[in-house]
Amino acid sequence: MKRLCLTVGLLAFSAALQAQIFDTRAEVPFDFWLGQKLMPAGTYSISHFGTGAVLLQGGKDSKDGAMFLGETLSSRERHAEPTLEFTRYGNVYFLSKIFPYHREGLGVPKSAKEKELASRGNPSKTDITLSTK
Repeated sequence: MKRLCLTVGLLAFSAALQAQIFDTRAEVPFDFWLGQKLMPAGTYSISHFGTGAVLLQGGKDSKDGAMFLGETLSSRERHAEPTLEFTRYGNVYFLSKIFPYHREGLGVPKSAKEKELASRGNPSKTDITLSTK
């Protein structure tokens, strides 16, 4: 019985540590890739959990969603507002970074498709401002 109580207590403590760090929204006016998934243009809810996990939900039908593990980033550039950063190759967009804070953010792992396009051409950067709920 003591073991069960201890296990439940540890699980509850772990869940508290993994609480949501930020929850915000963004209007993305173009389709974009997140890993191997094509996400349609639309309004997205973005939630980050302490473990590095990020959940994007929304799109045109509010049915589209994806989750990924972000890599912690620091930027020398100070972002005036929270932003989503996309890398564009021609007319193909990839979500590359999320900066919910002024200088700290999360990087999105590059997919094989993005690596292939990157080897062929010069990317450009597109930023979208996030809004808090």
